[in-house]
Amino acid sequence: MRKRLPPLISIEAFVVVARLMSISRAADELNISKSAVSRRVQALEADLGQALLNRGRSGVSLTNAGKAYFSVTGPAFEALHDAAEIVASADRRRTLKVAVPESFASVWLLPRLSKFYAANSDIELQLDSVGYYDQLDLKDVDVVIRVSKGQPTANHAEKFMALSQFPVASPDLLNRSPIRSLEDLSRHKQIVLSTMKDAWSDWLSHVGGGDIKPSKVLQFDTMSLVMRAAANGLGVALVFGELCEAELNSGALVAPFAERIVGVRSLDFVCRKQDVSRRTVRRFRNWLITEAAAKTS
Repeated sequence: MRKRLPPLISIEAFVVVARLMSISRAADELNISKSAVSRRVQALEADLGQALLNRGRSGVSLTNAGKAYFSVTGPAFEALHDAAEIVASADRRRTLKVAVPESFASVWLLPRLSKFYAANSDIELQLDSVGYYDQLDLKDVDVVIRVSKGQPTANHAEKFMALSQFPVASPDLLNRSPIRSLEDLSRHKQIVLSTMKDAWSDWLSHVGGGDIKPSKVLQFDTMSLVMRAAANGLGVALVFGELCEAELNSGALVAPFAERIVGVRSLDFVCRKQDVSRRTVRRFRNWLITEAAAKTS
């Protein structure tokens, strides 16, 4: 006779912890307390007679037994979620409409989408960058990718990429008017993203230059235009390093200061709370988080 399976709630708790590598985040997703998550995983370990998690002050990691168990139970729970949605939901859409900042879409997302489609050939993504921030209020938008300073929202929101910010300028501009100190910034035009007007003050305050004023302020409404304006020598721009790697590597833009602020802003995945477990939303979310983690590891 085959041995009885452990309780599904215990397996589910382990699968979510293993996927997120965090008991705290697993508790949020399961909508239970951290101690409840821990008890369920411990009960599963007792049932199996194997330790599945290494627990330390810095967090959790999978034991060899945990890795082997997750390699089977992870996909199994994905299949269970898919089956539940097929049976219970009248929403059989395979299209996922994602509202996203144009710069993030063109620089980071599009070069990786072939990997998403390779693993999710039955899902069609529709990307929309027009007025992306408020589009979750529209019924036909499923997911919003937004730049955030941790603002509260009535929807489900989670950070998937911390952003680094620092000034850049063209080599020609720096040759004409070198920037060797913070005070030198006052001789230059400041290029500003119009939807993020406090970004410069955040960086200047971080490096002790809160009193410095530019000679003039130029505003643009996308990060792509901000970077292009800087590359054309119009002034000094504050950019996200994660979206500016190509320009820095090619030498089109140069960072005159080593100081960066990291994590003041982040890229967040946002969807309606009732859609978190929807198959297309869940698949895109899991892929997005995995890709972002791979980039920073």
